[in-house]
Amino acid sequence: MRALITGSRGFVGGWLCHYLSDQGDEVIELREGLNLCDREALEEALGGIEIDVCYHLAALSHVGASWSNPQLYFVNNVVGTANLVAVLARLPQLPRLLHVSSSEVYGRVNGDDLPIEESQPLRPVSPYAASKASAEFASMQAWYGYGLPTVVARPFNHTGPGQSVDYLVPALGARMVEAKARGRSSLRVGNVDARRDFMDVRDVVRAYRLLAVHGVPGDAYNVCSGESVSVREIVGELSVILDHQVDLEVDPVLVRPNDVEVVVGDPLKMTEVTGFHRQFSLHQTIAGVVEAIGGGRSPRPGD
Repeated sequence: MRALITGSRGFVGGWLCHYLSDQGDEVIELREGLNLCDREALEEALGGIEIDVCYHLAALSHVGASWSNPQLYFVNNVVGTANLVAVLARLPQLPRLLHVSSSEVYGRVNGDDLPIEESQPLRPVSPYAASKASAEFASMQAWYGYGLPTVVARPFNHTGPGQSVDYLVPALGARMVEAKARGRSSLRVGNVDARRDFMDVRDVVRAYRLLAVHGVPGDAYNVCSGESVSVREIVGELSVILDHQVDLEVDPVLVRPNDVEVVVGDPLKMTEVTGFHRQFSLHQTIAGVVEAIGGGRSPRPGD
């Protein structure tokens, strides 16, 4: 397949490029610096292009940062998506579109409704989540309005080697590596009991390709493990891997406003349609993150 990837230079995009190439797909990347909000530049870049599928990953994605600049997130994530699908819909051969959304669109879900199914109402809490929910509608409009075969993926938390320390697992890993190096016996953390559904990025990109091929246009699919893990448990895994025990100290500065306490998804719909199964355990994933941090390098996909 000939595959166009937006956001190919991001954390997940880099792993997706590597995986698709390994599968024999021809990967096409947008030129560096191209802004999806610039409709004319996008039309020029994609004019007459022949592709089988477009993986739309490009987005501002930091939940915490979205609170300080909601407008930036809405413009980038919603307008960029609307421009992309409008341009794709005008191509001579309509490609399939895998629109990568986020589990954040579900917002705060009652315990009785866990694990979260795709039929769950969207109740976004953060500006980031609201922008991603809006972007879903922009991509689905391309299916209903233009006939562009669009599948929505709603990934839950994912991590792995090479992820920025702006995100939870690498941040904890880097601080644990430093704590061990400096002989510190305590670690400042946010909400230690918040539980999230984590998957390895290498599993996530496999799921994306399967959904691009087998997903039903007009449908949304959770990309998740179906299991939840707490911050406390992640630190416990890090302690085992690094052979260094610490006491946890809750720092109010690290506690996000309106944080959702428990997030766990139901992967049944995805697995039934694609046959997907995880290959990486949480321990393997965290060990990979620690190895990358401890090696003092910025790993590339496939390292």
